[in-house]
Amino acid sequence: MFGLRRGTRDSLLTMIATPTVWALHFLFCYVAAAVACAPNADVFRPIGGVRAAIAVATCAGLAFCWFAGFRAWREWREADGSPPHDKPTEEDRERQMELASALLSGLSFLAVVFTALPALLVVDCR
Repeated sequence: MFGLRRGTRDSLLTMIATPTVWALHFLFCYVAAAVACAPNADVFRPIGGVRAAIAVATCAGLAFCWFAGFRAWREWREADGSPPHDKPTEEDRERQMELASALLSGLSFLAVVFTALPALLVVDCR
């Protein structure tokens, strides 16, 4: 039980880390664009600075999601994570958390990409 264990210990926190990063990225992107276009006097004003900030935030969010997903996937595969993980043991709970973390990381990666698409496609406040 207290022997040396390879890898990290997954928990609810590691499982919800990437959806939280996506939510923060979503909030940043839409608030930054809203603040840049707030007066709405000139709808053709370019928003290049906001687009650059969103690009930086997107790269950071994607890097985090990729790293967290790769870590969870690697640990799940190293521990022979073949499903199902339905036994009431500590090992099966750990495999389930690793698999859920990897899948949520992939979903969050795609969500970050789709959140950033409007900034890629729209160059002004229209």
